Amino acid sequence: MKEHEFNKYLKKSKLLPVEPQELNPDFCCVAVIPACDELETIDRTFKSLEIPANTAVLVVINHPADGSSQVKNSSRELLQKFRDGEFSCRNLFWIYAPDLAGGVGEARKIGMDAVVASQSAATAEQTIIASLDADTIAEADYFPAVIAEFKRDSKIAALAIPFVHQAGATPAEERAIREYEAYLTRHVAKLSEANSPYAFQTVGSAFAVRLSSYIRAGGMRIRKGGEDFYFLQAVAKIGVVATGRKVLVHPSSRPSERVPFGTGPAIKKLISGGELDEISDGAFAGLKSLLAISAASGNLDNAEDFLDKLDPDSSLFLRQEGFAEAWEKILANTPKNDQSRRNAFNLWFDGLKSLRYLHWLDRR
Repeated sequence: MKEHEFNKYLKKSKLLPVEPQELNPDFCCVAVIPACDELETIDRTFKSLEIPANTAVLVVINHPADGSSQVKNSSRELLQKFRDGEFSCRNLFWIYAPDLAGGVGEARKIGMDAVVASQSAATAEQTIIASLDADTIAEADYFPAVIAEFKRDSKIAALAIPFVHQAGATPAEERAIREYEAYLTRHVAKLSEANSPYAFQTVGSAFAVRLSSYIRAGGMRIRKGGEDFYFLQAVAKIGVVATGRKVLVHPSSRPSERVPFGTGPAIKKLISGGELDEISDGAFAGLKSLLAISAASGNLDNAEDFLDKLDPDSSLFLRQEGFAEAWEKILANTPKNDQSRRNAFNLWFDGLKSLRYLHWLDRR
């Protein structure tokens, strides 16, 4: 990675003190774990991990600025436990980041940026940042298996790690988590069938990213929810987001409202008798058709000609998204060949637009 590219990112980073000392630049993989009110679960996470000498764990102890006194006291108590050495975990580091406004996304970013600061432009291509949660159980070979995936293919920018959720605490919770897990699997399988370049899981406790790709994608997104989706979408625009070959992570199955959407709220909704907002097969068929037309030779040479080849609903959606105006500018800065134009279209028609398109078709 170029020195100026590395330094430019680092200058924009919010760097907080790392305890008990700065991260060792020799670590080739660091797992970043945000911890907010996790006193009861984090030790199980540590005990599930076997940590080789060249890897480390970095915990970002945090709570929201508007958090309850109980949550803030929990953060302080957890910090003291770290400082008192109460956790048996090799190569354990932590950052205290109280009163955050940007939720779990900001906590992840603070930790991941600290990993960047511990490295250099020369090591950026080889260093891996892994993302876990403080209520997640990992397989014992988590670190070597993640490292092996990146070594297997130098083109991998990020890795979506296969997962199976932990067992539910009650029969109702168990039914809900398996239903949600199957829903996530179906969604990605249907994206893959439609030939979407964004067909991968986006779960905050189940991904890893090459440090150079982390920088080129602009770093973790500061969001209270969905930070994993937006970040991995950005990584997919600059490199390959691969899916791992084996289950390495077991996220929590507990219902929660700490984030606006995701596993916790979905489980709570299912337990209370609600249903998941599943996208129809018809909408995915529409996506497959749109992407097939965009991939055909010459179809992206002109915006209006492309729109005329689509079905009326798809054409209307793209017009409402400003495709015609955007595409004229994109064409002016894109090499005049089919592959370059297909790549440019996939950058514009990204994971978020694809999701909006699918929901829009379902409402028609």
